[in-house]
Amino acid sequence: MKVAWPIEIVGTGAYLPDRIVTNDELRQYVDTSDEWIAQRTGIRQRRWIAPGETTLSLATAASRAALADAGLTPQDLDLIVVATITPEHQLPATACLLQAALGCRWIPAYDLAAACSGFVWAFQAGAQYVVSGLAETVLVVGAEVLSNITDLQDRQTCVLFGDGAGAAIIRRSPDPTRGIVAVRLGADGDRGRLIYIPAGGAKEPASHRTVDERLHYMRMQGRDVYKFAVTQMEAVIAETCADAGVALDDLACVIPHQSNLRIIESACERLSLPLERVLINIDRYGNTSAASVAVALHEARATGRVRAGDWVLLVAFGAGLTWGAVLLRI
Repeated sequence: MKVAWPIEIVGTGAYLPDRIVTNDELRQYVDTSDEWIAQRTGIRQRRWIAPGETTLSLATAASRAALADAGLTPQDLDLIVVATITPEHQLPATACLLQAALGCRWIPAYDLAAACSGFVWAFQAGAQYVVSGLAETVLVVGAEVLSNITDLQDRQTCVLFGDGAGAAIIRRSPDPTRGIVAVRLGADGDRGRLIYIPAGGAKEPASHRTVDERLHYMRMQGRDVYKFAVTQMEAVIAETCADAGVALDDLACVIPHQSNLRIIESACERLSLPLERVLINIDRYGNTSAASVAVALHEARATGRVRAGDWVLLVAFGAGLTWGAVLLRI
C-alpha cells in the first residue's frame, strides 16, 4: 500500500551478548559441523545470553544506546512498542517493564508478537502513532532470547538461533520528502504450525508431561518454511517497491530478516538484486527473530551503509506465518 508518512529515524541502538557460540561449539549438543551449518545457512556463529541476562536487559541496553544516539532522554518518549516472542514474563508486557527500567513517564507501552516480522510490524505501528499525532517520539524495539526456546537436541533448529536486541527512535520529519512511502503486511494462519511452540499457552498449559516431552521448545518444518520464505520475500520486495513507484535499482540498501543466507541469496537472485546492496550479518549473529532487522538497521546507520536521502527497504517473514515490508527514504 502506498502511503505518505513523513517520519524520520533520529536514533538507533543494538545490544548483542558477549558470549559467542561458534558452529564447532554446537558439536557438543548435536551431530553437526561448521561446514554443514555454514553451507546450509551462512551462519558461522551466534550470540547467547550469559547468566543474569534476559530479554529485558537486552532491550534496555539497546534502548539506552538509541536514546544516546538521538540525544534524547527517557522523558522525551511518548510510546514504547516492543516486538518479541520471548517476553520477560507471560505478563505484564515486556514494554511496560522496559518503561520502568528506562525511567520513563507513565507513557503507553505494549508488546507485539509477529515473530521474525515483529520489528517491521512494530516500526510501521509506531510510525502511525507519529503521523496521527498520538505520539511525538516513539521507541521501537526488537528483542529476543531465542536460546531459551531452542531445543539443543534438534539439529535442524538449534544451529539457527541467537539472542540480541535492536532499537530505533522515530519522530515526525520536517522534510515531507522523507519517511515511509509504502507498507505491506500479511499473514497466513493456515501455515501457523510450520513454526510453533506446542506447549505453554492456553491450549497446552505447562505440566510435568509437557516439560518431559520438550514441548516448550520451538519446532519448525524447515523445508516448507524455506520454500515459502524465498517466494514471499521476492514477492513482497517487488510489490512494495511497485506500490510506491520506486525501482529496485533505486534501492540503496535492503535490510532483510536474517533467517538464512541461502533464502536471502535466492530471493535476490530472482529479483536481479545485487547482494552488495543487501545488509547481511547472519554469519555473525544467526537468526535473532524480531531483533534481526532492528540490529541490522542500526548497523546500516552506524557504518554509513545508509545516508540521508537513501531509499531503504526493511523486509521480514516469520512464524504465523507473517511477513512485512516498509519502504522509506531515510
